[in-house]
Amino acid sequence: MNRFLALVTLLLALVVTPQPVAAQSADEMRAGFQAIIDDLNDNTFRKFGDAIDERAFVNRVSGTRVIENDAKEAFAADIDETIQAMFVSMFPLARSLDEQGDIIGTLISFEEQDGQARAVVRYESKGYRFTYHSYDLIGGRGGRIQIVDWFDYYHGAWFSEEAGDMLVRTMPSQAAVASILEIPNPSEAQLFQVGELLKTIRDNDWGRYFQIHEGLEEPITKELFIVHQHYQLSSHIAATYSLQADIAGREQLSDEDRARARGLTQAARQADRQLDEAVRELLGYFPGDGRYSLSLAHYFILRGQFEEAITQYEAFQNTLGMKDGATESMKATAAMALGDFERAQAFALSATEVEPTLELGWWTLLRTRTAAEDYSGATEALTQLEDRFGHLLIPQKLRRDRFLRALIDQQVYKDWRAGRDAT
Repeated sequence: MNRFLALVTLLLALVVTPQPVAAQSADEMRAGFQAIIDDLNDNTFRKFGDAIDERAFVNRVSGTRVIENDAKEAFAADIDETIQAMFVSMFPLARSLDEQGDIIGTLISFEEQDGQARAVVRYESKGYRFTYHSYDLIGGRGGRIQIVDWFDYYHGAWFSEEAGDMLVRTMPSQAAVASILEIPNPSEAQLFQVGELLKTIRDNDWGRYFQIHEGLEEPITKELFIVHQHYQLSSHIAATYSLQADIAGREQLSDEDRARARGLTQAARQADRQLDEAVRELLGYFPGDGRYSLSLAHYFILRGQFEEAITQYEAFQNTLGMKDGATESMKATAAMALGDFERAQAFALSATEVEPTLELGWWTLLRTRTAAEDYSGATEALTQLEDRFGHLLIPQKLRRDRFLRALIDQQVYKDWRAGRDAT
């Protein structure tokens, strides 16, 4: 955990951090938390919700911002549904129908000390969309695991902070708005401007949002909260319009349908331009801030800026404090797109070393070695994919993958296939 996250953890701990009340071994805590993640993977939120001490969490959220009592009471009264809705909505949005599908969580790190633990979960959805959560946990009564809070690396914030921001947007009083700004003694005009901006986010009034944002005074435009909100909202809008345009483009039945599809495509392009500007602001005002590196890496991949993507993935790994197979695989894919096959192979090999049970890493190693014409090395990955993951990598299957077709005619592959078939 980097210095910033350690500081934020300390500040939130001062607000309210439940203490472990029953001794549990690290293995017991890990198994208990794994059961919670398995429950999420089965599309149920019950165990996750049950693991949150609602009263403690409301107090924790209340300590992040100045929140109006009516907003706080409404949150407390509907906390189960609100947390679940926020949890789901904060995953990276699909930009096309092909990317829609289940989100699967994998526990990739678990560290326990004196009844408290930090667990890192990687969530994956179609289209190679990944996000990571770092959970603060404590052992509860009767072997129960309690989730204190979690850091969302795609949004660059603690969930309690995101909940606090949501409640400020719900009722953006001057006191609430002042609590999110870092400038000393903001004027009433500045508080009013920011309050009106927050209302547009609350009401999904995107056109009005951009009008107000363009008119913000310079000290406000450089506020971390404003820059962060602008980046996150721009990313959300761009993904939403991209998905809508993809849906409309597949359902063209009439002139009206085609006109709607063209309109959504134009809106998606405009949203992408707005996202480009938001990224420039974020990188200009807060360069090197690892909190946003994961989503920025995804952005640069979409833009075909692969060297920048690798830089952001490495910044993310430094912030997370570890490497995993998925991030190393994405770095390898980016390097391969640059034609840097030596670096691509090194990243792919690292993916299989840090997480040998991840199938993606072996596919990435296979593709990078094939692209580099290291066909002998490619057979190592072929063997792992068949032995570990049950694939049958016959020529007919390889032919469907444009990166692997070159293997079919190589003598080293033919010999490897013949040897496998003979056993």
